[in-house]
Amino acid sequence: MRRLGFTAGLLFCFSAHAQEAVTTPERMDGAWVALHHSSDGGEHVDACILKASGPVLQFRATRKALAIQVADENASVGQSLPVTLTAGHFTRTFQMTSAEAATLSAGVEAGVIRSTLEAFKKATNLTIRINGIDGEPISLDGSSRTLDAFLSCMNTQGFGDQKKGQEQKQTR
Repeated sequence: MRRLGFTAGLLFCFSAHAQEAVTTPERMDGAWVALHHSSDGGEHVDACILKASGPVLQFRATRKALAIQVADENASVGQSLPVTLTAGHFTRTFQMTSAEAATLSAGVEAGVIRSTLEAFKKATNLTIRINGIDGEPISLDGSSRTLDAFLSCMNTQGFGDQKKGQEQKQTR
């Protein structure tokens, strides 16, 4: 009986360990890194993430939502501000809301993420303007492969593609 309890305990430990959440880097170039997150030890991808320059800018894709987030130490919970991304001749403004202190977020469509990242590939720098105040430029030099790695993860997982996402959900 004691041996059975010990064996069951070991099996539980191994199965619990296999189910740990992991975040895996896919590619990093300059100020940009593409990652994917799995809450089941790598079995399935829960989120594709693209980050620039630390916590400043993040694109996130999951089955449930696509979002762009920016860090703003002055943002308080519930605050809504215009955030403009400018890269070369490209400019797009998002109305972002802070669900937690110091982070602004906006839900977006897959096409918006794709067109935004395609524009980034054609520019050398990105500027984030929050409520009319420009932040430090973020270099885009050499970032195209990292941007592509994020888009590839998003496409492979069907994030933002309602039809593909529904098919994957039904096969589980």
